[in-house]
Amino acid sequence: MIDKKLVAVDLFSGAGGLSLGFLQTGRVKIAAAVENNESAQKTYKRNHDRYSHEDDIRYYNDIRKVNFQEILDGCQKINLVFGGPPCQGFSNANRQKSELISTNNQLVKEYVRAIQELNPDAFVMENVKAMKSDKHKFFYSSKDQQEVVQELKIELIPDKVILGKQNSLTDNLVVFLKKCINMNVDISSYIISDKNLFSKISHISRKEKEADIYIAKAQSALQKALMKWKEQHTSYWSTAYEEEWQKLGALLINKELTDSSRKELFITLNQIIEVQKILMKMNEIASNDIEIVDILLDHKNVCVKVLTYGVLDYLTRKFKSLGYVINEEHIINAAHFGAPQLRERLVVIGVKSEFVRDVPVVLPDSIIKDPDRFYKVKDAIGDLEEIEPFTIMEDDRPVDLPILKRATPLLQYLRGDTNQIQNHVMTETTDTALERFKVLEQGQNFHDLDESYKQTYSDPGRTQNTVYLRLNYNTPSGTVLNVRKSMWIHPSKNRAISIREAARLQTFPDDFVFEGAKDSQYQQIGNAVPPLLGRAVAEQVLKYLGVDVEYTVSSLIMPKESITL
Repeated sequence: MIDKKLVAVDLFSGAGGLSLGFLQTGRVKIAAAVENNESAQKTYKRNHDRYSHEDDIRYYNDIRKVNFQEILDGCQKINLVFGGPPCQGFSNANRQKSELISTNNQLVKEYVRAIQELNPDAFVMENVKAMKSDKHKFFYSSKDQQEVVQELKIELIPDKVILGKQNSLTDNLVVFLKKCINMNVDISSYIISDKNLFSKISHISRKEKEADIYIAKAQSALQKALMKWKEQHTSYWSTAYEEEWQKLGALLINKELTDSSRKELFITLNQIIEVQKILMKMNEIASNDIEIVDILLDHKNVCVKVLTYGVLDYLTRKFKSLGYVINEEHIINAAHFGAPQLRERLVVIGVKSEFVRDVPVVLPDSIIKDPDRFYKVKDAIGDLEEIEPFTIMEDDRPVDLPILKRATPLLQYLRGDTNQIQNHVMTETTDTALERFKVLEQGQNFHDLDESYKQTYSDPGRTQNTVYLRLNYNTPSGTVLNVRKSMWIHPSKNRAISIREAARLQTFPDDFVFEGAKDSQYQQIGNAVPPLLGRAVAEQVLKYLGVDVEYTVSSLIMPKESITL
């Protein structure tokens, strides 16, 4: 059995929930951490330096600029790499996005680059459960031919992507775009050059009911642009489009719109905006060398046919080609490992084949198998009920915890050796929100409100079930995201959940202090891997590498009778 500490690199480290789980085993030290969010990195430094005092952690911001050889030169051997690269799913349903391709997905390949260059004995990649779905995909480009098709033999999937809606200009636009692709013409010169101008006229297009107000505002804001209206395009792709653009300028200058001229304005405006969205997305496709199969009109939409391949399919094949044995089942629920929340995540574990031989790599076995024995919200935050949170960040200071006669194993873990908490800060509640809080029972959410309480929402039916959710003391919570944005409500008090309460639901111990602005702290917590889940995964990986752990997560949190503190 290996006795020394294994050396790790933490990628997309966030506040450090996953790495905290590894550090809590006592058998891991971190050589380097990569995180581009300044507040999250401050949180990480504040807490992780306590665990890694014998060696300084090297910190990096942009993973695309990290020289992994530099990290290797500093420690000779990296045993572990872990982290959760952001990966955004693609959906045709979201047509409001001006960007088609998420740069986040390219960061997944930066994680792969790290594994290739650092060549660790094992790695852990954590991500959203939906990464298994066909919405998480890469668009195939010519530069993928060698790796994706020839080496990894990934089957490409034909796909149709909606660029925008049809209108009177789009028939000719499709002809023009096909010609541009065939002749390799730069599409960017046909796009409105001023992004702020495009943003302003797009905003007007969504405000037809308040047209006079917004057009009046636009006239002063767009004064310079209107004086050189024709020059807002470097080139015009058709005479008809140029005439529509000139018409729009004239209509925007008009201070006294009639009903007919207002209608004409919005027809013209929406046509131009739709054309511009199509051009922007096509330019994005061309600039990323994405292979285009065809451009066509389909069901009142302008579409482009492309080829795609799944993110998870690419990752598993790539890691196997690098000599790693990968787990076949990927979904894990934090509640099975002591978290008082039902949080399903995707976890990929890779171990070099020489360490496992013919032994399959699998996720850790559930510690709490019976859902009736899952820890509940009250187990995590019940002792904080009578401590009034601060609402101003500057007031945040250590607060004494109440003395308890008995505590569950989870609460004992959360409290640790400290008798104080910090970050017991919450978002301030408006009068409107407070009225909603007062009528919601435990387990209810926005949709349980009477219609009279929903008037401030333009489309109440589209509100998610997690919004205005009053937590239930007697069940685990749902997945903790940014509970400030979702406006989660305390189970028994008419107030928001505090940062510390959210942290406890995520199983961050009380001595783990968050840095940054209020919303940033809520977001750091929501983005994190629950440390108890991270610890269980860490123990599983260390077992494959022949490393014993003295105190397991099972011994810490296995439900039993409450113990005296």
